[in-house]
Parts: sequence; C-alpha cells; structure tokens
Amino acid sequence: MYHRKLFICASLCLVIVLLPAACSSSGGKTSKASTPQSTQNASARVVSTDTAIDQLVQNVLENMHQHAWNPHAMSRNIVTGGLYINWKMNEPSITNDVRPGSDGNPQHNHDPQVDLLYLTSLAEYHQLHPQDHSFDGDLAHMITVVLADFPAYSVPKGWIYFYLLDDGLLLHNSDLVNEAHTAATHFFGTWYDANLGLVYDKKHSPGDYGVDQSIMCGAALIDAGQRWNEPSWVTAGKNTIDHILAVAIDPQYHLFYNSMVVGSDGHDSIQNYQAKPSTQGQSVDALITAYTLTHDAHYLDVAGQVLQGLFSSGLWDKTNGGFYFAIEMNKERLLSSYKETRSQTLTLLALHHFDQIRPQFTQQEQQLTAVITDHFYEATYHGFFYRLTPDYKVYVSRANVTGIGVEDYFTTEAMGGALDALQTTEVP
Repeated sequence: MYHRKLFICASLCLVIVLLPAACSSSGGKTSKASTPQSTQNASARVVSTDTAIDQLVQNVLENMHQHAWNPHAMSRNIVTGGLYINWKMNEPSITNDVRPGSDGNPQHNHDPQVDLLYLTSLAEYHQLHPQDHSFDGDLAHMITVVLADFPAYSVPKGWIYFYLLDDGLLLHNSDLVNEAHTAATHFFGTWYDANLGLVYDKKHSPGDYGVDQSIMCGAALIDAGQRWNEPSWVTAGKNTIDHILAVAIDPQYHLFYNSMVVGSDGHDSIQNYQAKPSTQGQSVDALITAYTLTHDAHYLDVAGQVLQGLFSSGLWDKTNGGFYFAIEMNKERLLSSYKETRSQTLTLLALHHFDQIRPQFTQQEQQLTAVITDHFYEATYHGFFYRLTPDYKVYVSRANVTGIGVEDYFTTEAMGGALDALQTTEVP
C-alpha cells in the first residue's frame, strides 16, 4: 500500500496488524474495529545513505531533545506536557512567543499536531538508523504523548490519519494504528456530508473547508475503507476528492484555491483565492495516494498539472530558489515578502512521491531539497524557522500585529515537517 512515506512500498513483505477494540465505525455507532486487510511491512529496515541529511537530522533531533519539551503544556485545561510552540534560536530558555490561550499564559499553549510531527521524525530516524539508539528515550516518550493526545482529537485534517497509521506500522504499535482508525471514523461520522459528497468543517457557519485538508481526508477515507473493509468510507473518500476537483482548481493557474465555502446546492464558493505552495503540495500528495489506491489516472494527471503550475506560476523563485508565500489568483498578484518552511517541505514530499511513479520533476525535487538543507536550515543552532526573507535572512514582522518582531525562533512545526520531508527523500 502506497502512503506518503515510501517506507511502505511494494517490495516489502506482508504483515497483518491486529487491532484491539476501537471506537466507532460507520454512522457514529460504537463497534469493534475489524482486523484490517494485509498491509506491507513498514518496519523492514532501510539504511540511510545521505550522510549530509543524516547529520542535519541528528543535529536537529539533538536540539529538540534538549529544548523542545514543555512540562507546562496543557490539553483541555489539564497539564499534560507537550512540545513548545517555539523557542528563541540562541536563547532557548525564551519559549512560546505566541498569543496566549484562554488562560492568558502562553507557556500553557500546546498543539498536539506538532507532537505527532516529532514522533514521525523520530520513527523515521529509528527506521533509517536501526543501530543508533541515541533517541530511543525520546521515541518511547513521544509514543506515550501522542497516544494521550489524539483519542478525543477530532478535526477534518486527513494528514493526521496517515501520520498515525504510518507511525504505528513503522513501530509495530497497534495502539497508534487504532488511533488512525478512530480518526477515519471521525472523518466519516462527524465531518462527511453524504448529501453533498464532501468532508468539510460543519462547526463553521456557513460550513467551509481548507482544500488540502479535505482532499487529504478523502484519500484517508479511501485508504481506511479498503484497509478495514468499509465500502461506504471508500465511496465517501472518492466523492470528496471528485467534488473538490470539480470546484476548487483555478482554470488559469491550474492551482488549488486555499479554502472554500460550502454551497447547499453543491456549488461551493471561493473563500480564499490564494494559491499557497503548502496547499498544492499536500493536495498533490492526497491525489497521488488516491491514484495508487484506486488506479484512477485522472488523479495522477491532475497532480502533475498542479506541480507544473507551481513552477510556471511565478511561485518558484528563479533567482534564489524556493517558493514564495502565495499568489492571489483573482488579482494575479504574487505575495513574495517571505518564504514559509512548510511550503518547501510539503511540496518536497509531493514531488518525491510523484517522481517515484512518474519521474517528471526529479531536477526540481533535487533543487528543492538543496534549498531546504542549504538555506532554510540554520546550521549554527540547528533548527528551522517558520519563515525567512526571500534571500534567506531572518524575517522581521510587525510585533503584535502580523508577528513577533524579529522571528529568530525555531518552531517545532517547521522542525518536524522538515525532518519528515528530508528523511522521506532518503528512501530509494
């Protein structure tokens, strides 16, 4: 089974993952999760061969080992611990320079999604370096943290399913796989509208959706439906992807809009005309996954068109490399004042996965990898910022207006996302 990680590939042997009792199944009813169908053995050892990336990853993981853990982080008003949101590059005791949560104390801020990204980075490192036990303690700790984070965490973000699933398969951890099943159950039972054939955020009024998040939910439902023999999930996943492809791609740029407002008649309206590289990357990854699961060539064709649009639209900096923040497609205006780390890393994942099926963008994949390792990586203190200037200097925003002033803060989201993308490229 092809996932966003190529650790799970056709050449690996089969294993049956047995699940204990899980939460709900179709229609929100409580039931026992059935044993999933055979899946490829994600734990087969793959030895890393890129020494430069290896050293970078080791340096960043050591930095996170020393500075990322926040014992005061809170979930649902309870101190649980978790990762800091950020810390100052050269003064790591200065942490969580962000807007505070409801209790007014930013040191309590906690995002479970960055915990999951960190776990993924550690799981991948363990896979690529089976003889190195330097981070085994962090890995065991983060498994416990993520298992506590996600049982009651329900948001329509399909990538969460794949990261929980792939981490569970990599680590032989059925509890993580079980949490992936629970996430898929929520996608179908809570967020899917059968009348519209779409996963979207029903809590908003009017309902809306981030295009990349919903299309990834579609891919997740196809995968989970095939894996756990839930045909209605597969149908819901296909419906969601087909719905989005029909309404959410700009005909001029061949790029996805950032977000849409749900129409009661199935005719959604554009909420945000921006084309962000991060949205394109994650959406393409979802289409590649859907293609490998359904063999619908249309999904792969659209994925290729979107990747081509990324490089022909002006989003790619032809002088310095890297992707700018966004294009406002309705105004044909390039937003080029900074470059986000996540735009580079999510697009790299998409390029890598596409090239493994149809090697059309191998040069661009190599160029983007070099941009991340040579420019986005801060090699003195070993981390990644949320964003940089177009020529790769520390970005300065307007404090308390659009940012925190001098943004020399490493973020756990950027670090986890970068390590995930770079380690994925190490698999042949």
